[in-house]
Amino acid sequence: MQKFWKISDSKSNKLIFIKDKTIYKGNPIQEELNRLNSESTNLSFLENIFSIPYSYIKEIQNQSGKNEIKIFFGNDSEEELIIKDKNTKNAIFEFIKQDNPNFKYSSELPSVLKYAKPQFFALLFMTGIFLWSLYLAIQMESGVEYSIIGSGRSITGIVLFLANFGIVKNIIGYVIILLIIIFSLTKRLKSRSEMEILKR
Repeated sequence: MQKFWKISDSKSNKLIFIKDKTIYKGNPIQEELNRLNSESTNLSFLENIFSIPYSYIKEIQNQSGKNEIKIFFGNDSEEELIIKDKNTKNAIFEFIKQDNPNFKYSSELPSVLKYAKPQFFALLFMTGIFLWSLYLAIQMESGVEYSIIGSGRSITGIVLFLANFGIVKNIIGYVIILLIIIFSLTKRLKSRSEMEILKR
């Protein structure tokens, strides 16, 4: 099975071509793109654009409301097919699904924790740093002296550096960072939607 889609409004993949169990994506020169039709036999230009064989693919994600299909392949690589038109995006995903029955299909709404893992991790990390530096700041204002052993580039050195700003500035700094993380988290969770998955 083979099929192609011309996506004129895409900057990264004006052509998506699926042929011989391989996904091709890229921007061929306009002359080749204009000549391409369902009866074309000279497809040598495909050798010059990015390709991912099905055998390399681990997982494909098609999330509702997003403008891309995500492809995870190799050891830890990720590629996106940028498609603004919802119907075209779903048609491409459906073609891949039908073309490769070896993939297991599922549809799910990602959990809050899984979907916003980076934001939650940032929140926990910054809270830990804040509590540590706040404790040291309180101790220092009580007369306890601390000194950095070594280059000062360790986490301990950074925390001690922050503690030197004092209690009030540490609290203000944490509140500002907290608001940024909460804004990012809220924005991320608003984009949470049903996701179709093909997995090897």
